[in-house]
Parts: sequence; C-alpha cells; structure tokens
Amino acid sequence: MVPAARVVAVRTATTVVPLPQPLRLGAMTVERREYVGVRVVAETDDGRTVAGESYALTREAPMAEVVDRLVAPHVVGREVVASDGVAARQSVGAAWDAALRGSAIVGRVGLVRRAIGLVDVALWDLAGRLAGRPVWSLLDDGQHLAGSAGPGVGGDRDAPSRAVAGSPRDVSSVAVAVPRPAILVAAYPTPGRTARDVAEEVLAHARAGWPLLKISRSPDRALMRDLLAILRAELPDVTGRPTVAGRSGVVVDVGFGWRDTDEALADLDAWGVTGAAGESAPALAWLEDPLLPEDAAGAARVRDASGLPLSVGDEVTDPEVFARLDAQGALDVPRVDVVAIGGITPADPLVRAWAARGKVVSSHVYPEVSVHLGGAAGIGVETFDRSPAGNPYDPAPLLVRGGPVFDGGHATPPDAPGLGFTLDPDRFDLEAAP
Repeated sequence: MVPAARVVAVRTATTVVPLPQPLRLGAMTVERREYVGVRVVAETDDGRTVAGESYALTREAPMAEVVDRLVAPHVVGREVVASDGVAARQSVGAAWDAALRGSAIVGRVGLVRRAIGLVDVALWDLAGRLAGRPVWSLLDDGQHLAGSAGPGVGGDRDAPSRAVAGSPRDVSSVAVAVPRPAILVAAYPTPGRTARDVAEEVLAHARAGWPLLKISRSPDRALMRDLLAILRAELPDVTGRPTVAGRSGVVVDVGFGWRDTDEALADLDAWGVTGAAGESAPALAWLEDPLLPEDAAGAARVRDASGLPLSVGDEVTDPEVFARLDAQGALDVPRVDVVAIGGITPADPLVRAWAARGKVVSSHVYPEVSVHLGGAAGIGVETFDRSPAGNPYDPAPLLVRGGPVFDGGHATPPDAPGLGFTLDPDRFDLEAAP
C-alpha cells in the first residue's frame, strides 16, 4: 500500500533572467523574466520525505510572498494520499479547497488564485512521486468509469486506458504515454527586424517539423501585413499542410493589445486577413487574446466581423470568464494557463469538459505541467524553443530538468513519477524554509 504523507513545509524561491532585448507584449514591454519556484515537502508515515515542485512567471508580482502568507498556512499539516488517482484527487482537492476558502476574503481570483495554482501543481507532483506514477496516469484513473471525471465532465473516451475494464489500478498498469499535439512560440517581431527576417525564423521551425507556429502582434501594421502575406504563401509548402483552425498554420498572439473592437478590426483589415470565413482555408489557425479576456461581447464582435477563429485564456484566473466567452460564441480554441486558473485540480476537468464537446484546447506555457492534462487528446502543449542555447523570448526551458519530449510537432509526457521534472537548484534555492 502506498503510504500517506503529511505536508510539513512549503518553500519558495525567486529567480530573474534578463532578456537579450526587450519584447513588446500588447501594451507591455518586457525586459526580463522573473520566475517563482515552489517546493512542497511532506513526510510519510514510515519516515520518508517526499517533495513536489512547481514554477511560474511572476509577471513582476510578489508571488513568493503571496504563497508564503496566504496559501501555505492552509496546506501545511494536510495529508496527501496517492493509493490511486481517485484518492489523489480527493486529498489534493481538499487542500485546494482549504487554500481557496482560507484566502477567500482577499482572493478567489487574481494573484491569490495563481498562488493556489502553484501549490496545487506541486502537490500533484508530490502525489505522483508518492505513488511512483506520472501525474497523467493518476489523472486518467477512473476516467473510464461513468461519471468519474467529475461534475459536468464527460471524460476522454479515446485514451488508451479506456479499453481496460476494472479498477483504476488495472488502468494504470497498462496506461502508456501518448503524444499530444504541440505549438511552438516561434518568433516575436522586434525592432530592427524586417518581415522577411521574422518569416525566416518561423519557416525554419516549420522545416523542423512544427505544424502550428505562433508569432506575436507588432503594432506596425505594414510589417504585420507583409509578414502574414509571406507566411500564408510559403508556410503550407514548407509544412505540407494547409491552415486548419486550431491545428496547423500561423497563430497571432495579440496579448490583449487592442483597446476595443474597432481598433482590432482596423488592424486586421490592414493585415489583409479579414473575411477569412468565406475562404477555403482560414487566414490564421487562430487569433489569440485580441482584447481583455473579460470583454466577451467585444471578442464575439471581432470573431463575427473578421471570420477568424478566436482563442482566449492566457493569464485567466476566473472560470466565469471562460463561461461568458463561451456563451458569446467567442471561444473557438480555449486556452488554459494551468497555474493562473488555480492548478491541476481545476484545470484537468476543465480541459476534459472542453475536449468532450469537441473543442481543440491549447495551453499557455508551463509545458512540463500542461502535458499531463486532459487525457491523450486533451490539450495542445505550448513551448518555446528548447535548444540548449536557449531562445531570446523565454528562458524557462533552461530553468528545468526533464519534462516532455518534443518531436515532430508533438509532446510526449514523461513516464517518471510525478510531473517528471525538477527545478534547477542553481536557479532556485529551495533547500531552506523562507
């Protein structure tokens, strides 16, 4: 029997990595990336010490302090049981609920929700390590049983484990890691670069096997028009695939950069991508975060007037935002930020519910975590270039050891216990209590 473990400490550490050149993200200019690391330490009944880890962008907010002051006190002392995925969901879910309700007077969404998400991810990593199983396997436990995925969730009927009858343990004994589709953040238009410069960076990644590639929006309309014209003309020949909404082609991330629908449509018209609904293939795989996520009506207007599929979800901490976007028909490709939405506990059933409705689902960064969500067909895993030399946009791949294997535009989750990665101890000092 897998022993239970009781949480004895929650530790945090912060690291900063300067960027080689500033990046423009919507209305923001990013000159450095700051990350917070979290380690949850537990002791088993037989005297072993088990730990789980997580990390996230701070976005320059005091995330370590929020975790230390508002979340950790509600988690320390709680028991994690990982005899199977159902027990793990119950015990980690109880800790999640305690943290949410214990901080409800100042939290529920925003920074506190992100802090809860950081601790929840670390708890799931701990549960997997305690069980000696990968988190994706624990999450799949019991999904073949009617109604076991949770309220309002249909489950993933196509995962390999569905063919096996019996208990969750029977399922885990034959479950295998299945590759998930992946998206590469390929290029940011930065000052001094031409449309051809940026296009060549994207096309190089396409030649390496990535069918779905993302660029960020530049406020330079002429550059965007020329860049998108090049990619629409040349990318299908390089990948051998047409643009398919949510699956292949170019994604443009606006990063909440437009103030309203009129500004959005003026830019899109100048780019030459409006009216795409009447074409044989969409102009973009999707248009991402055009407005503030809370502007569901505005997003719906952008979608209807442009004919472009929309994707929203980066940094969203309130599930009701998704519900409003969905109700307005402005959520073609839901995106989930597993930390921002509160961790694996709320993210996994959300992804499964979308997948059960036939929606293509994407993730926002943290591929080491999101690759575990939603079953075999549950989520598209986002990453930046993971070469040992790093990339100029996001150094996160250099901060972790392990994680999914990326190949041919797919991400395969690890078979290692827990989430299958550790934080670089040279970047995050998590040995001592705060």
